[in-house]
Amino acid sequence: MPCRHAACWAYQIISDALFMATSTTSPDLTFAHPIELVTQFVVRQDWFLKQQRRDAIIAEIPGRWSHYQLAVSWQDDEETMQVICRIDVQADGSMIGELAMLAALLNQHLFIGHLALDMATCELELRHTLALRGAGGATPEQIEDVVDIMLGECEQVYPAIYQVVHGTLSADDATAAVTMITKGEA
Repeated sequence: MPCRHAACWAYQIISDALFMATSTTSPDLTFAHPIELVTQFVVRQDWFLKQQRRDAIIAEIPGRWSHYQLAVSWQDDEETMQVICRIDVQADGSMIGELAMLAALLNQHLFIGHLALDMATCELELRHTLALRGAGGATPEQIEDVVDIMLGECEQVYPAIYQVVHGTLSADDATAAVTMITKGEA
């Protein structure tokens, strides 16, 4: 009996619509359309697939501190994949200055991507663009690494954002708290 789960159905539609390309440089590498690979990864993780198109996908991802919205889009002309992870902490307009300072301070500690402040919603989002020009697509490992690293970074910075939005710490103190190097386990 075929799976009736919405994510399985969405995956099948996207899989049927997208193409697979194999590398001409190495027979061991298989490249695929990046959105197809993101969809496969989301389905394997059993995350909620909210919306998908041939060139974009939106998924809800549960985290330790909050749920994150992962939006991934593919630009054919530039052969780039843009990944945006929206961090669900809403602030009012009076917090824009402190959130901008927090983003600038935290950006110095991020491995990939950067925090951007959405002025319309007063929310921070982690953004990264993966250039794949000439690669013929992406590998599953590339997609998994980008998504895993970005989610890890969101988990790391969430407490700082939360503390600043709720007025318990300044941007400087919140950044110091989440970037402090610890040894051992509690």
